[in-house]
Amino acid sequence: MFTYSPSDLLPPQGKTKEWLLTNGIGGFAGSTISGINTRRYHGLLTAALRPPVDRRLLLAKLEEEIIVDEKSYSLFSSETVGGTSGQGFNYLQGFRRFPLPTYIYQLEDCILEKEIMMVFKGNTVMVKYSLTNRNGRKVRLNIFPLITSRDYHGILRQNHWPFTVTPVNNNQQVAVEPYSGAPWLYIGSDRAQIIESRFWYNSVYYQVEAERGLDAVEDYFCPVHFRVDCRESMTFWVVAGTDQIHIGSSLFQGLRDQELQRLRKLVDLAPSEDWGYKALVLAADSFLVKRADSENLTVIAGYPWFADWGRDAMIALPGLTLPTQRFGDYRQVISTFLDNEKDGLLPNLFPDTPGPAAYNTADAAMWLFWSLYKYLQYTQDWEFLRKHYPVLLRILESHIQGTHYGIKMNDRGLITQGEETKALTWMDARVGNVVVTPRRGMTVEINSLWYLALCLVSHLGYRFGDSKRALYFKDLARRVKESFRELFWFNEGGYLYDTVGNDGVPDKSIRCNQIIAVSLPIRLLTAGQERRVLETVWTQLYAGLGLRTLSPGSNDYKGRCTGDQYARDSAYHQGTVWVWPWGHFITAIKSIYGKEPGTAELIHKMTAPLMAHLNEAGIGTVSEIFDGDPPHYPRGCVAQAWSVAEVLRVIYENTNDELADINVESEE
Repeated sequence: MFTYSPSDLLPPQGKTKEWLLTNGIGGFAGSTISGINTRRYHGLLTAALRPPVDRRLLLAKLEEEIIVDEKSYSLFSSETVGGTSGQGFNYLQGFRRFPLPTYIYQLEDCILEKEIMMVFKGNTVMVKYSLTNRNGRKVRLNIFPLITSRDYHGILRQNHWPFTVTPVNNNQQVAVEPYSGAPWLYIGSDRAQIIESRFWYNSVYYQVEAERGLDAVEDYFCPVHFRVDCRESMTFWVVAGTDQIHIGSSLFQGLRDQELQRLRKLVDLAPSEDWGYKALVLAADSFLVKRADSENLTVIAGYPWFADWGRDAMIALPGLTLPTQRFGDYRQVISTFLDNEKDGLLPNLFPDTPGPAAYNTADAAMWLFWSLYKYLQYTQDWEFLRKHYPVLLRILESHIQGTHYGIKMNDRGLITQGEETKALTWMDARVGNVVVTPRRGMTVEINSLWYLALCLVSHLGYRFGDSKRALYFKDLARRVKESFRELFWFNEGGYLYDTVGNDGVPDKSIRCNQIIAVSLPIRLLTAGQERRVLETVWTQLYAGLGLRTLSPGSNDYKGRCTGDQYARDSAYHQGTVWVWPWGHFITAIKSIYGKEPGTAELIHKMTAPLMAHLNEAGIGTVSEIFDGDPPHYPRGCVAQAWSVAEVLRVIYENTNDELADINVESEE
């Protein structure tokens, strides 16, 4: 797995597979296995200047030209407005993703390997070139760094920036300042000569951005280039970062050894020898990053364009950390969000630019309770919940009394939410000020989680000697259960309404949110009702790689999530397939049919399509979404935290039955 032959690397198929590296503080590198950048987010160094945000694409590419006995070969590959600039993919003999992304070129009797690595917790990328030249050919290698120095969401066009170049360390490196006040980019090499170049590389074309209806043409600037001459096999490095670089082959090799050792330790945590599962463990690590303003970790929701979102973190965290026993990392992330609790709400997101966190979410705080329950299942660490018990009480009490955005408990004991033009649940796509999937009122998954929250805190109250509150929440939970069955169960259809408006009018759309009421470790429905919900979701929404967000039988169903932003946002939750609800669907299957013969084998078969997906789109990771219609092409982010997390969790829990069965609906 994850090794590709020459035919795999040629366009167009070579442009559809992407690799991703991360640095543990929000920065990343990525491109396609063909070497063609197809996104504005592709590049060798996207630095997180205020970890994990304020991300800038500083170094877009290193493009190589090799001359073997006077014959020149262009190893670079870029699409431009006028066609293709360089066809280096024709000389590619292979690409391997692990342990580090490596391009392998064949030039006559010479072999050149280009290995890419990011320094962990540093905004530095290291590229190792290894030339095999057994026959002593006269070889010259020219390497051209193409830089942008712009916000990673943006586009750079040719301009009058001075791109000031300052030699550093006896000309072993240079500091490039594109404009006054710009982050400096230090570029150096342990062996190559640095030569001033100063030219614009114009009209690079990003196919994926064009397909997304976005600005798809960019210009790069090349301030210098590196030159190496040799008649023997050799290894050398080109390194770029936001801080001055200490130049030295042994130092670079030591940093590489440290990173490989770190990756090996992560793989050793994998409770399976399957290489797909090991890749998922490494993928999970890419989302766990440090915040500059905290000693704790947070979760990047997805690469290449998401920051850290509260809802995504609560849903993803169990799968990212618990199957591999990263319990300390779990506690750090939870602490990050609980430290930022405000009026009973968790942050929806921490913004890319300086400013306060946004709290416009009705479900992040509710998913917290599911996440904590999973932590207890894996660890039985009651003391951690005891420590945070006051915050949990504050969250429940704020919801009972009412907090921002119309989030409050109504007279039926259920949670209602919503404000005009606000989308507060995970189905939050908007087109301008129009919410595509309006869900104001009572939603099925939030109230399922609300019931779990009441049961869990009541259970904690009994355990921690707070019996008065425990009894209050237990009584309230009974009322919630009764109201839930009465208002959400659609007996004629055999499923749960997605939303019930504050006027009592239900939304009969068949959506995937209802599966949460069956997957949680509580019993909101009768056994017969649970089976009918599962059957409806299975027949109407299951699409192999995930669950559709809307039944194809609906007039509003859209089977392709493509086109410009308006078209994509209109389809985002109107039939598009999502992976993370699939995890709860599989959990519901195990909950209902787990004791029947063949269930574990069935779940293994239902996991297989997502394991095969690891070889397409983002290599070794899982995409955000897929088209609702077959053949379910991957869309959205190539690496999504809750997608990876739920696949990891499902695989682990399908083969491990020793997790604690904590009955939070009991009074003990």
